[in-house]
Amino acid sequence: MALKIRENSITSGLIKDAFLVSFPALLLCLLLDFFAGAFLGKFFTLIRTEYPIILVILPGLMGMRGNIFGAMASRFSTMLYLGEISPSLKDRNVLKNIFLSIVLSLIPVLLLWLVGALKVRNVDVAIAVLLIVLVSTIYASLFLGTATAITTVLPYKKGIDPDSVAAPIITSVADLITIPLLVGFILLYPHKQTFIALTVVSIVILGILRGYSKLNREDLKFLRELLTIIGGLALLSSITGSLLESYSKLIDSVAIFSVMYPMVLDTTGNLGSIIGAKTSTKLHLEGIEKIINLDILKEITVYSLLALPLGIVGNVIGMELTKLLLHRKAEIIPHFILLYPVFVFSVLWFAYFLAIVADRAKLDPDNVTVPTITTLSDVFSTLFIVGIAKIVVG
Repeated sequence: MALKIRENSITSGLIKDAFLVSFPALLLCLLLDFFAGAFLGKFFTLIRTEYPIILVILPGLMGMRGNIFGAMASRFSTMLYLGEISPSLKDRNVLKNIFLSIVLSLIPVLLLWLVGALKVRNVDVAIAVLLIVLVSTIYASLFLGTATAITTVLPYKKGIDPDSVAAPIITSVADLITIPLLVGFILLYPHKQTFIALTVVSIVILGILRGYSKLNREDLKFLRELLTIIGGLALLSSITGSLLESYSKLIDSVAIFSVMYPMVLDTTGNLGSIIGAKTSTKLHLEGIEKIINLDILKEITVYSLLALPLGIVGNVIGMELTKLLLHRKAEIIPHFILLYPVFVFSVLWFAYFLAIVADRAKLDPDNVTVPTITTLSDVFSTLFIVGIAKIVVG
């Protein structure tokens, strides 16, 4: 009897955490995603026809920033629980990790650009995109590093589990600023003096952060480990970009998906990152004795159910934005709404097993799980959107 009461209490706590903590954060993320989606939808045809290289690298850019700063949020959360950092934005370790994340952001950008340049084969566009992407990455990383610290430290100080809110919010913020910054610097690039001035300012800020950060062997180990993972994931992200560029005409024909694209990728990755971060924390604190158990089945099922209301809200907002901004036909897509929770259910199991495999391989699951699942979910989500678009087109 006591065991049954305890199980009911655990289930009630899980549902409460999912619907009262994670769901509001995910809903906020969804709304932020549509800011990026509005930019992408508005300029999708232009980018597809004039700057196709951007489509090749765009999913990788969004995913990479979510990966790096999502992993950073997971790392901060674990460090807070272990008492390795104080819950303060002025903690030296917080600033040092922001600098490390900026460095991690810049290197994979070159890999993504190279893949895009080789696929599109337009030298003039490739050079312009390289400069635009590098400068926008520095500014995006400065903003995201600060946002990651805030979304991790503040919930912790208020008694809220950072794993339930930090990673989803930061991956959405990454999408929120990536597309507008890219479009902004594309428009700014012809104005050479302003572009150069902003470039110099970004380098100076980076130099100041480097001087303040005193890296030790543990930091360099973290940098090497995560850079290897992120570099590999950047190449994997190029698959997503290639799919987006190859099927861009199909997606453009179902205009609502060009607006919903960031929302679908981000929401799926957010849900996966929650399960990944929670599993990573459990592995660090108490371990997991039985891999397949009723508790994880309940947890994954509850979080998969969140995909239904999120999918409905996303479809409705996407429909209205498509009509308002693009002046094109858009409607509710039943196949998307019904199949999305099933799709998410499978992705969450991927996230769970990734954390287990990373731990068994003697890798820090905080550094592996969130980046990997968000990257894989981008690939899966793009295929999911393409599949639904084919059904809609008929």
